[in-house]
Amino acid sequence: MWLLPGGVVERDELVIVAAIREVYEETGMEAHAAAFMFEHVSAHHVHHVFRIAISDNEHPKACAEAASVKWVTPEQLINFRATPGTKAILERALSASPSVR
Repeated sequence: MWLLPGGVVERDELVIVAAIREVYEETGMEAHAAAFMFEHVSAHHVHHVFRIAISDNEHPKACAEAASVKWVTPEQLINFRATPGTKAILERALSASPSVR
């Protein structure tokens, strides 16, 4: 099952800082910029979705929380098993105008 990087916002932590931290903790990649896209509300969580800029020379590395991490194209996402919430987030993010993606 594939999921997007994410996690809990620590006490007194800005949501955008938490997003950047979670990407680093789960992929080993350092973000250089982030922009809020939207919130996705599920039955038990509020997901804050960000567009995050990563350098071209960064490569994802699996961590203790993930068996595998990888870059994929939007077209390849169709073939990945994911939760309904993850699929909904991806569909909305990918339907945004190219300047937002």
